[in-house]
Amino acid sequence: MRRVQIPSWSAPRAMQAFQVMRLGAVFAVGILLTKTKLSTAHIGVYEMLLYLGTTLSFFWVSGLLQGIPTAYAKCADASAQQRFLTQVFWVFNALALLVSGGLFVFQSVLVPALTGLDALPHLGMYCLFLGFNLPSFIVEYVYLMRQQAERMLAWGVVSFGLYVPAVVVPILMGYGLGGGLFWLTVLAVGKWCWTVFLVWPGLSQGFDMALSRAYLRFSAPLVLNVFVGNLVLLFDTWLVGFFYHDEAVFALFRYGSRELPLATALATALSAAMIQRLMIDPSGGRAELRQRGVRLMHGVFPLSIVLLFFSKPLFPVVFNPDFAAAAPLFNIYLLLTASRVLLPNALVLASNRSGIILRTGMLELLIKIVLGWLFIHLWGLPGLAWSAVIAFFTEKIGLMIWLESTGVRTQSWLHIQVYALYVVAMSLAYAMSLSF
Repeated sequence: MRRVQIPSWSAPRAMQAFQVMRLGAVFAVGILLTKTKLSTAHIGVYEMLLYLGTTLSFFWVSGLLQGIPTAYAKCADASAQQRFLTQVFWVFNALALLVSGGLFVFQSVLVPALTGLDALPHLGMYCLFLGFNLPSFIVEYVYLMRQQAERMLAWGVVSFGLYVPAVVVPILMGYGLGGGLFWLTVLAVGKWCWTVFLVWPGLSQGFDMALSRAYLRFSAPLVLNVFVGNLVLLFDTWLVGFFYHDEAVFALFRYGSRELPLATALATALSAAMIQRLMIDPSGGRAELRQRGVRLMHGVFPLSIVLLFFSKPLFPVVFNPDFAAAAPLFNIYLLLTASRVLLPNALVLASNRSGIILRTGMLELLIKIVLGWLFIHLWGLPGLAWSAVIAFFTEKIGLMIWLESTGVRTQSWLHIQVYALYVVAMSLAYAMSLSF
């Protein structure tokens, strides 16, 4: 297998670093909130607000973002590319307004249905935050399409560097969760203004219905696939709220079910950044994906194994003693690393066969619902965690089988030997951690 020369700060590496910063900021806020005077129940309110926003937006945000590289590559020239990015901005603003406005207007129905609670404090401010923040998700993809790695990194440093103090500092100053959400909304407005600046040259051309419709038509299967995949995790969160009706248990589950942020961030970013490369040069792209995949495994597997041994003593220290019971859940979710580093999705998307991803996602969801409902009755929260591990592997194995049937050999894009050694090592580490 030939080796590929990879530049030090290529767009894929910058995208990986950006995603690490994003999840790192969220994780840091989660840790710092446990160090404030907020009660576990109030932290649970914050987590439920995030859960509501994720439930109503993640599927279409992620799906539409996945559709950008392929649609952008089909543009005839630079002018068409700029016009396309402007239409993406209009689409995201329209959907953000629909989601934030709908959540605010129909909160009396949506909040009980999705959380099991009658109402949530600060929901109005959080809706305003969503309306401005969601359109800014396209910024990293604008930089990715333009191959502006350094600007993407700078955007991550500024936006996520401000995210942590925007939430935590007002709470430390005594303004409570409402104060944190206010300044988070101020930050979202600033990010929205920068998004306008980036797409400004094309705004004068107005809304192009035909171009937007074509983009939405192409991205629709991707949106549906992400929706199905997101339900796999959100089903667990909903089931915990519905089954226990306890904010403290909800917070405990949310802190224990985070899996390894680094693995998710690096794998997601690498998959997104490689789609264009795989479309232009399939053979060379697979070789590069294989090489980058080995680097990914060398980075996330050893860390996951170390955390399996030390999560139980670390959880009370990193968070507080009330969250010690979340460590066993975290250890189970760490096993998701083995499925996260598998990236058949990028190859399937590069072949314009997004329908295959949707079909495997439907199977994944079916398995998750059945096993999740059964396992929570048999083993409680750990049962839910195990059902997620099984469901995620189902999707990846299904896609790999389909790729093999089309002649794309797994060995061409995945170093099977390295992967197998790491999976065995992680399995042994988990078994040993049970005795601690």
